[in-house]
Amino acid sequence: MDPVLEPPSVGQPAPRFSLPSLSGAEVDLASYRGRSNVVIWFSRGFTCPFCRIYTDGVRAGYGALRDAETEVIQVAPNLLESARRYFADEILPFPFVCDPDKRLYAVYGLGDRRALEATRTAVVSFAYAFTHGDTRNQIRGAWFDVMNRNFLRRLHHHAMTAHEQGIFLIDKEGVIRHLTVVGPIDPVPGGVQLAELARAHCAQTPVLA
Repeated sequence: MDPVLEPPSVGQPAPRFSLPSLSGAEVDLASYRGRSNVVIWFSRGFTCPFCRIYTDGVRAGYGALRDAETEVIQVAPNLLESARRYFADEILPFPFVCDPDKRLYAVYGLGDRRALEATRTAVVSFAYAFTHGDTRNQIRGAWFDVMNRNFLRRLHHHAMTAHEQGIFLIDKEGVIRHLTVVGPIDPVPGGVQLAELARAHCAQTPVLA
């Protein structure tokens, strides 16, 4: 992981990283150079009911992303083993990597929001899950992520912090072409919208006759 003193901005090279993915393969940002644009989505992970919906939205529009020569890497603050148990045989078409200590979040300039905002986020997230029929997934996700490591540490992690989400669009040369930082439960574009973003900001490979 590249050390970065200042958060990256548009026009700068994206900080490199290599993290193990849900599928077991190592995801190395540098490996996409010259062959694919990349959207890095720093999410709140599978313990957030909103992010589960946003993940479904990216998955539904994944074909459009591939047509736009763009890959998505979803980064989550969950524990990798917990994520593997949570998703089990459910296969995501794009890489899902875990950064439980949120070091990569910090490298990309994304921080925690504490106190009142964190409390509001926790209340809204759980209320949404329990009023929209997602109770089972909410409890299941929290159980996996809390019980796979020190209980108090993981409970504090989810109850006391509400980290920002970030969407970083990186072109085939490894340069950030667009970024959006939103709040913990703010909407995240689906796959089709991300594909349109890539077409608007990243040069496409010319089609040979």
